[in-house]
Amino acid sequence: MKKTLLLLFFCYSLVIVAQVTNEGQPASWLLKTEPNVRAISLTKVDIKKIKSEDDINDKVRTKPYRIGIPHKVNHGLDNAGTWSQLPNGDRIWRILFNSQDAVHLSVIFDKFFLPKGGKIYLYNNDRTDLLGAYTDTQNNLKQVLGTWFVNGDKLWIEYFEPKNVKGQGKLNIASVIHGYRLGHTYQKGYLNDFQKGLNDSGDCNHDVDCPIGADFESEKNLLKKSVAFLSMGNGFICSGGLVNNTAEDKTPYFLTANHCFTDPEGIDSDPALYSMRFNWISPNPVCAAITNSTNSPTNFTISGSTLRARNQNSDFMLVQINSAIPANWDITYAGWDKSDTDPTLGVGIHHPQGDIMKICRDDTGAVKSPNGNPTAQTWEITGGAGNGWELGVTEGGSSGSPLFDQNGRVIGQLFGGAAKCEDPPNTTVDNDAFDYYGRFGVSWDGSTAATRLRDWLDPSATNPDTIDALENVLAINDETLERNITLFPNPTSGAIQIKIKEWISDFEYEIYNTLGQVLRLNKLQNNEIIDLGNLPSDVYFIKITEIDTNRSVVKKIVLAK
Repeated sequence: MKKTLLLLFFCYSLVIVAQVTNEGQPASWLLKTEPNVRAISLTKVDIKKIKSEDDINDKVRTKPYRIGIPHKVNHGLDNAGTWSQLPNGDRIWRILFNSQDAVHLSVIFDKFFLPKGGKIYLYNNDRTDLLGAYTDTQNNLKQVLGTWFVNGDKLWIEYFEPKNVKGQGKLNIASVIHGYRLGHTYQKGYLNDFQKGLNDSGDCNHDVDCPIGADFESEKNLLKKSVAFLSMGNGFICSGGLVNNTAEDKTPYFLTANHCFTDPEGIDSDPALYSMRFNWISPNPVCAAITNSTNSPTNFTISGSTLRARNQNSDFMLVQINSAIPANWDITYAGWDKSDTDPTLGVGIHHPQGDIMKICRDDTGAVKSPNGNPTAQTWEITGGAGNGWELGVTEGGSSGSPLFDQNGRVIGQLFGGAAKCEDPPNTTVDNDAFDYYGRFGVSWDGSTAATRLRDWLDPSATNPDTIDALENVLAINDETLERNITLFPNPTSGAIQIKIKEWISDFEYEIYNTLGQVLRLNKLQNNEIIDLGNLPSDVYFIKITEIDTNRSVVKKIVLAK
């Protein structure tokens, strides 16, 4: 059901920095003096009015789920913020936004260009939530960027500019999105005069690591790594997932719902502003109980995509993430089945209401309905006599999430439905109602490449009915070797020493360049010093393998002479 493929990626210059690294810290944090930056206060949102609108919109499951209100602004390097010059000639630009009672804040840059060495960080006022660094690898032809969320009602944006590129950066903030709800909190006054905790979605939901059945447990543990929480950058969210293609080249195609493209007022979103978060999974799963899930410490977020195809008939949208998925991310490109054969069971993985990842299961299998119509564009998780979902449920924010068949292959993406948790006092039980998913087999063909999947997911026109999932295997390091093997110094100016704490059997090592070419293959001695002096400054990989067990670990080496 899965395939593994060792691809060291053809261009690691994209891989290592294309994502938001959440590494390092803003230069200003090292300064001894406090910044003299006056906060820009945004208009207070009418939270009661927002709640009234949501009460109407949330009942229509074929619309994206709103979590934020954009405030239009026009602030950039030339007309706002504060510049500070460091003793060595480098510069820092800082701006501070305040949006009263916000749960989270994010921004849209309508001008975004960073020179080499330029970095942007976003953080909250007490420095407990840090996002960045964004670097020049986030530059794109449209020169726009949508950021992920930072918790709190005050948002700092800091730009670091080296002296050798002074004046080359271009930044302008077009909107600040006031986040008033997410899976983990509601703004004060939205429900009552308090904030609600994580697991805000219905109590009948099951965290993705809850038991799903022995016949699907291994598939679940693989496929959950393909699913992501999708932010459209306009205050609306959905779910979706990475899908494999017949070339199996790890092109980051992301499948979601077409109705996520347009907000309830009919305004189209811009995929260049989309952001995805993968592997947001509770380490202590809650399974249909009135208990809050535990938050995940991981933050695998990536920004920017390009629209490839969409079609309202089967409600699909396919975008291509602009950056390669980092080689060290433990993610999966899901397989799919375009045969349009009725499944014997169905499993959905999703982020209801922007909550931490959940799972649902239908034991009877979806049918081509409604009302037995064989030409319908959707699968139906049948309610009534079909009992809907046997485990879990979907909600607003789940739209676009994949439906997997009994073989763990994508057969559709969530369109809408009526399934939900029962009202009190039976909140841990679902209502046995229906859900609809756009059919992958219908989405496969269309009148043009812009309205069908096959041009993108089958670039060589091999036309298979099914393909299996593909793992990002460079992320699959043996845990014992990961703990016991260290490399130092790294970065290095010419030599690297390898130390193995528990030497049991023989090892060998392979050194790869960024094109995946093997540059060196040798037996390994403990505490061996490997001379890289004959190689140019660049990024390299070293794969260390225990010969007897074939266990291996891959580590990155930065050679900087």
